[in-house]
Amino acid sequence: GFILSDLSTCPGYGYENTNYYRGASINFYGIGNIHAVRDSYQKVCALCLSPNTSDIQWMQLVENTNWPSMTRLILSASWQTAFHVHYNRLPVLLHCSHGWDRTSQVAALSQLLLDPHYRTREGFSTLVEKDFLSFGHPFHTRCGHGEGKNEQGGDEGQLSPIFIQFLDCVFQLVNQFPDYFEFNARYLLLLSEHIYSCRFGTLLCDSEREREVVAGIRQRTYCMWEYLDSIPDLINPVFDRATSEKAGVLLMPLPMLLRNVTLWVDRFCMYGAKASIPCMPHGLQYPPQYFLRNHSILHTVGCGAESVLRRALEVAEMWRGTALNALKEVEELRKK
Repeated sequence: GFILSDLSTCPGYGYENTNYYRGASINFYGIGNIHAVRDSYQKVCALCLSPNTSDIQWMQLVENTNWPSMTRLILSASWQTAFHVHYNRLPVLLHCSHGWDRTSQVAALSQLLLDPHYRTREGFSTLVEKDFLSFGHPFHTRCGHGEGKNEQGGDEGQLSPIFIQFLDCVFQLVNQFPDYFEFNARYLLLLSEHIYSCRFGTLLCDSEREREVVAGIRQRTYCMWEYLDSIPDLINPVFDRATSEKAGVLLMPLPMLLRNVTLWVDRFCMYGAKASIPCMPHGLQYPPQYFLRNHSILHTVGCGAESVLRRALEVAEMWRGTALNALKEVEELRKK
């Protein structure tokens, strides 16, 4: 049987009649269109950049932008798609009103959950090239590359951060299950910055024809994937390719995934007026190494008391080293 997943109910486009598809069912996920995404993105950006934002009501204000809710809807649709493909062995048809926005998001994310190859740097670039670039996601129309305000052919309403939203969904997976990805959150952050930088030709133009035939992007610009692959700091140090390939599918309980969705602070609060990103002493990193090493295997429960004690000892040793280094610096200053 088929599961036909229509991602929206936009008037004028319609959806399949199940009378023509025996054994099939249609699921509507109600994911917001480009206009809803743009409005929500503007709200969350304004919230993070404002110096007058209430810190007491921070989480409530973030939720009121509807950005986290949209992220959960996309992740839920992607999880459901991967679940039906993997466990029920059913083919799934995905489509939205046009087929190059929400369709690309859900299709790519479901493959990210199903296939460990797409959780590597090489695989992720292939996934974006396949499900966004080759399937006609209009990067120029959605991002307004090279266009000033009100200069995009009189249709400013077509601007929408669809690819940013996709990267945010990928960040949620990387943030919750870092050991399953070869790249880290900094990889996604740098990628998100170059969506609008126009430094590379990879994400320019609206179609493959425009990139290859009209603009000759490949011959005239640098490749963004080669640039990202050249930076060692973007590699996840705890990633184990053999373990990831052996684990195969990444299908956590859906409530676990959705309830741990958080604001992509590194992206949205990067230029904020208030401090939002934790600051650690020199020589330390965030999150701490113990957090990266002591991950819980899905569907299993470890020894809680032993894990807490081990973490406490590692934290104590970490701060002890920091204190000793500070004392050494004080002694050197006294000698001078």
